Amino acid sequence: MRHFAISILFVLLGFCISLNLAAQKNSYFNELAKAIAEFNTATPNQDCTQLISDLEQMSQSAVGAKDWVPAYYLSLLNTRLSFIDKKKADAHADKAVQWANKSIALQTNDENYCALTMAQTAKLLVNPIVRWFSYEKKIFEPLEKAKKINLNNPRIYILEASLKMNMPALFGGGCEKNKALLVKARQLMEKQVPDQVLPTWGKQSLIDLKKACPF
Repeated sequence: MRHFAISILFVLLGFCISLNLAAQKNSYFNELAKAIAEFNTATPNQDCTQLISDLEQMSQSAVGAKDWVPAYYLSLLNTRLSFIDKKKADAHADKAVQWANKSIALQTNDENYCALTMAQTAKLLVNPIVRWFSYEKKIFEPLEKAKKINLNNPRIYILEASLKMNMPALFGGGCEKNKALLVKARQLMEKQVPDQVLPTWGKQSLIDLKKACPF
């Protein structure tokens, strides 16, 4: 009888632990979805200090420490800060690279390789004339890796087009030579399924690129 009671106790204990873990995951997902919704609606110059703090806390939680998504968005936010805060541009870009690499270490996928490209671009733009030759490969190589994982990610082609359009025509730059990339990005964006957490950004980027290069 005693052995039976002990067995029942362990079963109940395991059940309670499972319920607690499920509750933690649900709470984490809801908090993350709220943070991503704020990211998706933020304006380019909006102060995202609190959002960064929230995502950093999530990345250190029991669930978040194993999830690539907070690190991915922290990379994007630090890239954005690098463009806004010129005095600390290099430091923000360094953080962006670190978070992108952490996201990749947690789960290698096409999205966090795109984040790495943006972070390395932020590093380049601190001093483009001096840094171009040392950062060109660092910028384009992650995009090639992303393509090998998922050719149907519109963000790959948005980034590739925006980078190449600003290159000299001799090296494949300019609007005309990169319209096909923008068209492909638009077509893939139209097929994209909405998601509360996973990356879906890119529509506004296409709108902005269309102003510079009608397609």
